[in-house]
Amino acid sequence: MLKTIKETLRMGVRSIYHNRKFIFLLWGANALSAFVLAIPVYAVLLDSLKQSILSDKLALNFDYIWFIQFLNIYKSNLTEIPFMLYGMMAIYLLVQTFFLGGLISVFKIPAKNHTVDFFYGGVKYFVRFTKLMLFSVLFILIAFLINDYLGSLILSFFENSENIRAEFILMSLRYILLIFLIGIGAMISDYSKVNIAVKDNFHIFKTVYETVKFLKHNFTKVFLLFLIVAIFGAVGAVIYNLVRVTIPETPFYFLIVSFILQQMLIIFRLFIRMLFYSTEVILFKDLSAEIISPKVNKAN
Repeated sequence: MLKTIKETLRMGVRSIYHNRKFIFLLWGANALSAFVLAIPVYAVLLDSLKQSILSDKLALNFDYIWFIQFLNIYKSNLTEIPFMLYGMMAIYLLVQTFFLGGLISVFKIPAKNHTVDFFYGGVKYFVRFTKLMLFSVLFILIAFLINDYLGSLILSFFENSENIRAEFILMSLRYILLIFLIGIGAMISDYSKVNIAVKDNFHIFKTVYETVKFLKHNFTKVFLLFLIVAIFGAVGAVIYNLVRVTIPETPFYFLIVSFILQQMLIIFRLFIRMLFYSTEVILFKDLSAEIISPKVNKAN
């Protein structure tokens, strides 16, 4: 099994290398989304600070008095920003779903990895992947609802008790369960999308059912691969945070270094995201392939 996981990771990294141009496409889309989201806040800050001497001071130190005044003066403007963020978040999820269809399509058929094939895959699977995205959002909401009910149950159980250690352990297990449910939901969603692309399925609920059966029969391999890729992503984030704290905030040009590091982290996260799907496509195709027995002609 370890040989299979190692080989899958190696083939997944190689597949990403051959499709590395799409990393920069995804990075450009993320940068554009961040720019659009920053415009409303930037406009309000520019109106507040363009003729103020505080702009130079705020670049070095945060002023709480100015911040309170800023919130009071631009209260009406700031209340509209969350609705704009929600709208942009919905658009961002739809765009990422479109890109995901393109990624899985080029991972499915390595020979067809041109930009035209990428966008064709995005169009082909967009509607089906969007339905699966809504299903995964519903699953995550149910997981958080279960987590809230468990928290209330634990608090009511220890309401008249002083056993803090037991309460802490149960609360910790509750969050571990939440992370586990989110991980299971992510695997079901990911492999359902891979299932749709590989087998060209159109029935969403049937696909989810088949995917659950596939995960049940191959849970050890699938979970181990998912966990290894997730650990790679976590290690990268830890290394970034360790390096980031060593960079001083002054003088001002050190912000450029921080910005470059942040972009490197984003590109690394996009690489990890592509590694998830490339390895999932490879593993799913390998484990779900039909075994054809050779026909033996009996001699008379």
